[in-house]
Amino acid sequence: MVDKHSRSNADSEAEVWNAIAAFEKILEVMPDDRSSLETLSHAYEHIGDRARALAYVLRLAHVVLGERDADSAAHIIAKLESFELSDAKTLEILEKLRVLGESAEPAALEASLDGGAAAPAPAHVPLPPPERDAPVRFRVADELSFAWRLYEAGEITQEEYAAVAHDLAELSIDGHLSTVSVLHALERKAFSGMERVMGYISRESKTPIISLRSFDIQKDAIKLLSNEFMIRRGAMAFGLIKDDAMVVVMNAFDRTLRTFIEKATGRKCHFFMGLPDEFDSAIESLDSD
Repeated sequence: MVDKHSRSNADSEAEVWNAIAAFEKILEVMPDDRSSLETLSHAYEHIGDRARALAYVLRLAHVVLGERDADSAAHIIAKLESFELSDAKTLEILEKLRVLGESAEPAALEASLDGGAAAPAPAHVPLPPPERDAPVRFRVADELSFAWRLYEAGEITQEEYAAVAHDLAELSIDGHLSTVSVLHALERKAFSGMERVMGYISRESKTPIISLRSFDIQKDAIKLLSNEFMIRRGAMAFGLIKDDAMVVVMNAFDRTLRTFIEKATGRKCHFFMGLPDEFDSAIESLDSD
């Protein structure tokens, strides 16, 4: 395990620059990717470059305004207000966000101010089929953030992080329909610390670990999400407890994914972690049914 406390300041800054380079590459392909914009803002702030940190928050603000995402406005406002703002254009953007934020749902606004996710949709109110069944693109930025978090925690080495990031970048542009995740990348490399890493993720994300092989996947549950969504986003509803759904996810740190699943299914969901090979086997068993 890496002892992160033994790293020099120079090494730490070099690692941040490596992460910055990776996320800026993502923005070349997906210039409005929110995860990358927010991560880059944090990274530049970490190395003391407040000007660039602000520049990425402003880019994020433009995305939120362009998408009329009222529920995210309060979060961006709080970020902007942490800087000393004097530029007229920046203050104008801040005011536009405040106006947009006034149209947010009360529950979503409260959650955003608290730093949490928006409240899930009420039970038994699924989204219309076109939105629920729409193809979902793999979000490489979320997985890179996941890998970086493991590295910063000392759970994987610099070489392991670089190898995982390389695999994620390559697989994300592969045309095949397959699950691309940090856990899958580690498993493919026969990573010896998988049990330790799974334990760390479970503790930090407060997500229990289950073995999918111990469950009979319920047909009513599996129908809640499209096959493409399950494969691309590494998430599967495998069981029901009364009206609630049990869902296994490959990225337990992705809170946006959890919120989307609860809205898409119209149910309260209980989330679990699982091993990637068991997830893949469960997906393959669906094709054979």
